[in-house]
Amino acid sequence: MPYTKKAIGRPAGGAGNPSPKNPHILIFDMDDVETYPTRVVGVTVAEDGFSLKEGAKLQPVYATPDSIELLQEPEGDADARGYKKGVKFAHPGTSTDIEDFVEYNTNRNLGAIVRGCGGGARLIGSPCNPLSLKSETQDTKEGAKNTLTLQQDIRDEFRILTYTGKLPEIIDEKPGAPEETM
Repeated sequence: MPYTKKAIGRPAGGAGNPSPKNPHILIFDMDDVETYPTRVVGVTVAEDGFSLKEGAKLQPVYATPDSIELLQEPEGDADARGYKKGVKFAHPGTSTDIEDFVEYNTNRNLGAIVRGCGGGARLIGSPCNPLSLKSETQDTKEGAKNTLTLQQDIRDEFRILTYTGKLPEIIDEKPGAPEETM
C-alpha cells in the first residue's frame, strides 16, 4: 500500500512521554529468516510477512528497562539522506552467557525486535541491511554491565518498521503461553 497524504494534527496529551518496553530484546540471525515484509517508502507498519525457517526461534536477551534506546540516526547529503537504525541497551553483569552471546554474534548479520508493554513490536534490520553487534563491557568499582548496540552499518531510506503480525516462536517461552500477537 503506498503512502497517502493526510493532515497530521497535534497528538493527544502525553504523547511525548517515554514508552515502556518489554525488557527482553528478541534477537534473530538473518540466515534464519524465511520471509520478511516488503517495504515501501512512507509505510512504516506491516501486518504480516515475517517468519523464520522451520526450527529457528527468536532469542530473548534481557535489557535493563530504562537503558533501551531505539536508534534512527539520519545521515547523508542532499538527495542521499537516509537512516541507520538500531537498538542500544545495557545487560547487567558479565556472565558467561552474555560473554558467549557477544562473542558468537559479533560478526553475524542480525535483526532485533523490541516489544512495547502496551502492544506493538518494532522490527529492526532487514536481510539486505542487517544489524551488526558492538559491545562495551564495564567491570569496575561502579558496576558490571555490557552495553550492546545492534545497528546497521549502512543507511537506507526506511524508518524502523512497526510489526503487528504474529511473531515467531521464542526460546524458552513457557508452554501454553498465549501466542504473541501485536
